[in-house]
Formats: sequence, C-alpha cells, structure tokens
Amino acid sequence: MSNTNRRNFIVTSLTGVAGIIIAPVLVQSRPTGFTREVQPTLDSELIKQFVGVAHKDPAKVKLLLEENADLLNCVNNLGGWDWEDAIGAAGHVGIPELATFLLDKGARPTICVAAMLGKIAVVKAYITAYPQMKDAVGPHKISLVRHAKAGGENAKEVLEYLTAIGAKE
Repeated sequence: MSNTNRRNFIVTSLTGVAGIIIAPVLVQSRPTGFTREVQPTLDSELIKQFVGVAHKDPAKVKLLLEENADLLNCVNNLGGWDWEDAIGAAGHVGIPELATFLLDKGARPTICVAAMLGKIAVVKAYITAYPQMKDAVGPHKISLVRHAKAGGENAKEVLEYLTAIGAKE
C-alpha cells in the first residue's frame, strides 16, 4: 500500500469513526422545547371577525386575543393578493394605541405601521436598505403615504420625508 493510499485510508476511517461518535451527541443536544406541534387551523370566520374589529374596536380586539392568542398574527385573505392582519388594519385606519398594543404582544411590524406610528428612524432604515419600499403598500393596496397620513400629527415627520423622496400616494 502506498503512503497516499494509507493516508487516505486513515483519514477516511477516522472521519467515519468521528461521525459515528459525534452524530448522536448532536442529535441529543437540540434545544429543549423546540418541538413543532401541529395546531388546528383557526376558523376563517373568527379571523375575519378579529381583523374586522381591529378597524374600530380595540377593546374587542383585546378580548378576542385573551380568548385565543393565536389570533395575534392571523391573516384574513380578502382575495386578489389582499391580505390583512389586525396590525395592518390598525395601521391604515390610524389607531396607534391598538398598533402599539399588538406590537407589544408580538405582532409582526411592517413599514406601513411604522409610518402610521411616526417611527421616522424605522421608515428611513427600511427605505435606505430597500429603496423601492418608498412605494410600499399595505392591506387593500393602501400606500405608505396614506398610512403616514392616518398617523396624523405623530406621523408628520414621516409624511414630510416620504413626500420629499417622491413616494407615491
């Protein structure tokens, strides 16, 4: 056996043995609590109700969320690529208290909600990283500019910024 073949044999053997020894340790060292249980899907009518009340009734949103925490990030499919969640509803109708409550509960933030809340640093960071986001739309294809307008006085700086960079209304 030549030195090259002997070396390959030893390296291959040691690698195989190491794999046999290390693999079970890696499998056993998964983080605890990292299981994926399949949960039943939420009723579409409940989702529709939850997202619907997020347009006008923060108290009802909180009540429904207490009854079923899985509603937090559920999305209502309105068809035609129009998807809306509760935070998106609060964002385009301008209910900052509800949007903040939902964010505090773990709702997914979006540039549109940030605009409505007047979070100029967040909006600028999005647009700096992804310039096309200046023309982003939320549910019902409502523009970023209209979300900023829904934020009123708190979002005035965001609206001025979006206007200055030529964002579409």
